[in-house]
Amino acid sequence: KRKRRNNKKIIRAVAVAAVLLGVLCVLAYYLNRAAEKRTYRLMYPDIVMEMSAEYDVDPYLVAAVIHCESSNNKEAVSPVGAMGLMQIMPDTGGWIAGKLEMEDYTEKQLFEPETNIRFGCWYLNYLSDKFDGNRISVLAAYNGGPGNVEKWLNDERYSQGGQLTDIPFPETERYIEKVQRAYEKYLTLYEKELS
Repeated sequence: KRKRRNNKKIIRAVAVAAVLLGVLCVLAYYLNRAAEKRTYRLMYPDIVMEMSAEYDVDPYLVAAVIHCESSNNKEAVSPVGAMGLMQIMPDTGGWIAGKLEMEDYTEKQLFEPETNIRFGCWYLNYLSDKFDGNRISVLAAYNGGPGNVEKWLNDERYSQGGQLTDIPFPETERYIEKVQRAYEKYLTLYEKELS
């Protein structure tokens, strides 16, 4: 009898430990997810969804670009003068405003989330059309300039079969890797918000 009681106590202890371990795993998962959401914030989901739909751009990519370009800071200005959430250069902003026939456009509008995300989505769509939807080329052009990407695609040292195989700008190469990682995070963390 004593042996049976001891076996039952051991079984109960193991069952309680298993349940506690399961609860701790679930808790750790949600705590980790909460921490990741603090790092990979989604500040303007409605605007991202609206503009990405309007310009046929992946909303997860838009969120990833915003994260990598400005850390979701609508008033960010880069050392070279790129402005706002998606870090639009003033000259590029003026060019896009002309393409969108915005007669009352001013440079300060690049700090407005709706305008900045609209311009960024329009530009991503433009680059996607220019580079046949190849995300690596699009991101390389977004960071390093479309003229450089065109040169790289025409140079066997950097491309094969119309695909970039090597990017001579280390900053652009790191940028692409960073956006790709952020893209995976946004895809996982914000499936409901951006689908």
